[in-house]
Amino acid sequence: MSANEALKQIPIQQEHVPGATILHPARRIVQYLTLLILVLIPTTGLFRIDMEAGGFILLDRQIWFSDIFIVMGFWVFAASLLIMMYSLVGSVFCGWMCPQNTASEYANMLTYKLLGRRAEMMDMSGDQMQVAVRRQSVLNYLLLGLGLLLPAMLYALIPLIYFFPPSAIWSFITFSEDAQLAGSLYWIYIVCVAVFLLDIGVIRHLMCKYMCIYRVWQHSFKTRETLHIQYDESRSDHCATCHYCVDSCFLDIDPRQTAVFDSCVNCGECITACDELHSKSKKLQGPGLLSFAIGADEKKERERGSVASFFARAKLSSLATVTGAVFFAIGIAGYQTDEFSVYRSEAWHGAKVLDYRINVAHKLYRPTDISFRIEGLDKDVYQLEKSQVHFDTAGRQDVKLHISDSLAKGLYRFRVFASADDGWSGVFDVTHFAPGGG
Repeated sequence: MSANEALKQIPIQQEHVPGATILHPARRIVQYLTLLILVLIPTTGLFRIDMEAGGFILLDRQIWFSDIFIVMGFWVFAASLLIMMYSLVGSVFCGWMCPQNTASEYANMLTYKLLGRRAEMMDMSGDQMQVAVRRQSVLNYLLLGLGLLLPAMLYALIPLIYFFPPSAIWSFITFSEDAQLAGSLYWIYIVCVAVFLLDIGVIRHLMCKYMCIYRVWQHSFKTRETLHIQYDESRSDHCATCHYCVDSCFLDIDPRQTAVFDSCVNCGECITACDELHSKSKKLQGPGLLSFAIGADEKKERERGSVASFFARAKLSSLATVTGAVFFAIGIAGYQTDEFSVYRSEAWHGAKVLDYRINVAHKLYRPTDISFRIEGLDKDVYQLEKSQVHFDTAGRQDVKLHISDSLAKGLYRFRVFASADDGWSGVFDVTHFAPGGG
């Protein structure tokens, strides 16, 4: 036997590297980034509700229902994209991005640290809260209360920044006067803090398991083809007396027996726990018994690829996503930054209509100047209140147009032109009846 053949027969044992341990820090980073994104979306003008205009802001633009391509394109794109996500990765949003779950995990961690691991605030089994004897101190309870109140106060600010501009929220935080703030806002904020404190302090993951409507919506699209926890039964002897993965699950389910309809949020904590146990054990060889898997037939999935498999299972939603994106792009391309119209004024002079109201709306949240001019009438027969208006931000303004009663009886057609310094221009045709006899 040659030396090379002899070397090939020597068994090589590789030290296991717990690759799944990166799941936990990666998930924490995604959770914190999600909270940051939730704050940046309204503060950067990407999306916010405009209370004064009764509409919403998208990409720093004031969107009306008349912007049908933008409205329909956005919602079709968003809804179909969510369906695609559910079809591929299931409830990953709940485990990796949901602010409710992030706050609940934080509350559990703080409770375990200050009162003991068995100190559950609410349990459907009816068991009493068990506080560790050595941690039954007033200081621990005060620290827990303060540790839960502060995130509740921060969480309560997030809904407000979707309804008020950043400057108004800053005035709210610093107790400054601001005309954009409603007088009852502080009471609304207190109610929001109370609701979030109840949720973070008591309800926690019971929301995920029993009360979350969003979870029911996700289950409508979840199958065994979507991302799920896979258990290697061929090595089940490794966990004959071990419940490390069950103990690591904050939803109290057994990851080895997951089904299509369960409370699993694909957080990966059980995978990390099992992998860490195998990496530290001298008896257990190989990686952990739990892993993420997509598709019921693993061999078939490998042959055609996860991406191809996904699009094969989500043809309609993929088409809807593309359609929504195209509609949205068309709406943005044809978006009118300003709009105006001319109405008869409410102030009538007897039976004569001599005054008109030019109503102009600026839909961008940045300054602009809009100028007006009249064609079709002599300058001595009309009076324009002002030939230019200035906008500091999005809003509406009225300009009065008065027609002289010296015009001879008859119909007069004239045009009102408007142009902005950002390149926008518009025209409105008006037909005026002069009764004469002025």
